[in-house]
Amino acid sequence: MKKFAKMSLVAAIAVAGLTSTATAGSLEEAIKGVNISGFVEYRAEKVLKTKTDVTDEAHHDIDIRLQAVVPVNDQVNAVIRFDETADEDSDGGTLDSNAIAFDIDRAYFAYNNDGLTVNFGLQGAPLTDGGSGDGVTVSKAFGDVSLSAGYLFTTSATNADDVWFLSASGTAGMVSYYATYAMVDDSDAADTFGSAADGEADTFHAGLSAKFEMVNVAVDYSTLDADAGQRQSQTKLSLSTTLGAVNLGVQYAVNGNDGGETMVDGSDASASEISIGALELTQEGDASAFLLSASVAVGEKGTAKIRYADLDGTAARGDLQVIRANYDYQMSSNFKAYLEYTINDRDGSTKASDYVVGAKYSF
Repeated sequence: MKKFAKMSLVAAIAVAGLTSTATAGSLEEAIKGVNISGFVEYRAEKVLKTKTDVTDEAHHDIDIRLQAVVPVNDQVNAVIRFDETADEDSDGGTLDSNAIAFDIDRAYFAYNNDGLTVNFGLQGAPLTDGGSGDGVTVSKAFGDVSLSAGYLFTTSATNADDVWFLSASGTAGMVSYYATYAMVDDSDAADTFGSAADGEADTFHAGLSAKFEMVNVAVDYSTLDADAGQRQSQTKLSLSTTLGAVNLGVQYAVNGNDGGETMVDGSDASASEISIGALELTQEGDASAFLLSASVAVGEKGTAKIRYADLDGTAARGDLQVIRANYDYQMSSNFKAYLEYTINDRDGSTKASDYVVGAKYSF
């Protein structure tokens, strides 16, 4: 659940100052100094199910994001971000192909002075999958170390009322590191921390990465302890290297007995997660998974990639194997077209094939 202010795209552009020149005298003057960034992505998808489910589904998934950074003075910017409402479009039975709704999911002032940044307003919430929250965050770089902290008094994360967090990242010699601690206070009776009453949770994420000779190594660890007694945890080891023209990678991750939902909003966006196709390790208690990948350049602009993932799941849900093949064609630096084919096989009982043709433009 995200905290949004809804408006049409026309109104959104008007807020950004792109349709009004009453005070500036010209369109060029109205948008002078405004930094516009974002992306447009379109995916046409066909899902073919076999064995226990013979239903076929076809739908599209459209993602559009537009962010405007508007200078207020030499040290303050106003930041507004417009995001397409649906995180994932539904199938043809309920999909409205003729209209796209937009939300404002970022609206804050950013103060910058000598490496110090202070954000005030509706901004990104820590340890969420793009969730938003009202509050104040502060960040500052001290040499090779960057520190940030903040307090959010309302967030999209599990209807939490209060989130305090502290984060550090940087390098020490050949090692890069990060660590984030957050304390969540949820006064909503329907909190997701395993209690029927008000609840609290402490969550901690950390990781190390380095390169030894030709091999990149990374370790990520995350945990969430709720006052109801459940402890979510997840650990992942990642290795990657390049042999000739082929890039190779392997990941292995394991959850604790209670599961691996360590993000504040219960999402699967943590660095310790393995998520591909129907496989989302966070949803499995006392489970593990590995992911193998290989990619190679095809011509000057193409890249072919193959991935295989295997989940050792619970007896109730069963094991899962995922195979995914991709071909990306980078037509220009900010535009690519791609093909994607995925096979999801749940313990030999349910098998589905997923075909995708897509394109993405970034600006």
